[in-house]
Amino acid sequence: LQHYFIQSNLRSSMADNKDQPPAYNAYPPPAGGYPPPGGYPPAGGYPPPPQQYPPQQYPAGQQYPMQQYPATGAPAGNVVVVQANPVPPPTNTIVAWIACLCFCMPIGLVAVCKANSAENKIRQGDYAAARELGESAKKWAIAAIVTAVILGALIGIIYIVFLFTVLSNNVY
Repeated sequence: LQHYFIQSNLRSSMADNKDQPPAYNAYPPPAGGYPPPGGYPPAGGYPPPPQQYPPQQYPAGQQYPMQQYPATGAPAGNVVVVQANPVPPPTNTIVAWIACLCFCMPIGLVAVCKANSAENKIRQGDYAAARELGESAKKWAIAAIVTAVILGALIGIIYIVFLFTVLSNNVY
């Protein structure tokens, strides 16, 4: 029944004010209004920064071990040097792909296979084999580029000679 009265009151108020939306009274307006426009509020209210940090407090009775330094002089026994992250050798993958796609495909394909094998050896941690395969890929890529340049020059010379002989024989 209460629901019916609320709906009827809403309908009657909407019929009276069709041009205006109902008032929004969910939140009251802010107390004191908004600050005046322009500028920043006056500075202040922050304490000056401290001049130095307070001393650290350690738990009472706790002993910290002193760091042991190795003795200088001749090493006593075998010394093993472990390199944390060795730099992987170049695989020449980009050069191999350029040689394969832009110059001589059969020889360039060998270079791409060598470069791929070098990347696989790097993933396995065999840097010596990866270095050899990377250098081999570089040599095959250079061979593909040189072969394409020589063949292009030979085909160009043959074409020019053929064109010259055909044009010289058809003189009227």
